[in-house]
Amino acid sequence: MITTISVPALESGVIRVFALSLSEADAKTLRDSASSEETQSALNDALGAKKLDLQHVEVFAIADLSEMALADYLLEGAGATPSSLEKDRGKLSALDGWVMVVYSSAFGGVAQEITPAPELTLIGSYPQEGADWTGGVDLRTPSAAPNQDPPEDPPVKKRPSDAAMSGRIATVALLVAFGVVGLMLWVGS
Repeated sequence: MITTISVPALESGVIRVFALSLSEADAKTLRDSASSEETQSALNDALGAKKLDLQHVEVFAIADLSEMALADYLLEGAGATPSSLEKDRGKLSALDGWVMVVYSSAFGGVAQEITPAPELTLIGSYPQEGADWTGGVDLRTPSAAPNQDPPEDPPVKKRPSDAAMSGRIATVALLVAFGVVGLMLWVGS
């Protein structure tokens, strides 16, 4: 039976997990294809995808996870939601051999109908936890309220008038004259 999976345009936040029914050598070839820079790779052929960003596809042996379960890897490493993994936790822990993890970003925002090869079995699609942009901070401030009057400009220092400048000059001239007269009287005495 041929299974077709619809990937909508601009899809984001979905992780698809496929079990691979391949020999060790074929699975390694598929994994190495993920790290190659060819535009059309064995991964494209295996998934039946027209466009695929290989940076967002992982192929690995479950044994490479050591003591971590695949469900825990998807939860902690890929950010899958806990509630979506719980229903398939038994299925995921029963897997052995090789798996392929395909993130939504692998499809580059392009709508596609993918037809995986018979050796690939879709185990499940799991949503990723979205970022919480609220941050728990109340951002309401008076300055953010609508219809605010613009803030007043700081007062501009007024330039002194000509009369004030003349008075200052006269004061300085008189002080200098008094100083000169005082000096002359002191020297003369």
